[in-house]
Amino acid sequence: IIPRLLPLCKERNERMTQVIETEHFEGRPSCGGRADKGFTRYPNLAELYDHHPYREPAMCDHAGIEPELLYAVLHNGEPLEYAELLGLAGLYGCLVSVLICPKIIMLDPGRLRHRKMIAQVDNLYLWLKCMAREGNQAAKRWLKLADWLQQRFMRAVHTNSLSYGHYFGVREQLLQYISFSTPSPKRRGLPPVKGGTV
Repeated sequence: IIPRLLPLCKERNERMTQVIETEHFEGRPSCGGRADKGFTRYPNLAELYDHHPYREPAMCDHAGIEPELLYAVLHNGEPLEYAELLGLAGLYGCLVSVLICPKIIMLDPGRLRHRKMIAQVDNLYLWLKCMAREGNQAAKRWLKLADWLQQRFMRAVHTNSLSYGHYFGVREQLLQYISFSTPSPKRRGLPPVKGGTV
């Protein structure tokens, strides 16, 4: 966060912290990436933690918090300050309102916008699959992990249990697999000179 913007957020930060501390937030039991059970004020943040490739180190860096505080946030109902929520929203590319929503935000396959989001993930998976079929060895290796991700993702779609955090996580993971599988462009150098190098 840019330091000069922090004073502008101070009043809002205090107001949001009071709201978060005074309002009742239903706890969410752990699943997936969090090994032990616990409750959190931020169920959508917990979903991102479970499904997104950016986890503890990146979360602590962007929020400016220590790992033990992050653990307390995800398991013991510890509140976050607004500036910390802003950092996490920047990390995941979502709105702060998504993170502080007291209920898990779900995607509805019946809505056109959500169907397009689901199709986007499916297209990324097919893109990686095409790269593997064309002989890209890196894509073949990453495809083994992508197959498992895609199966879980589509199972959640068909059982109408796909969360926003699950969608964000799988999309980012597939984008990374494609990036890792894309060959680096050949670097341009000086043309050879007759009689030796320059």
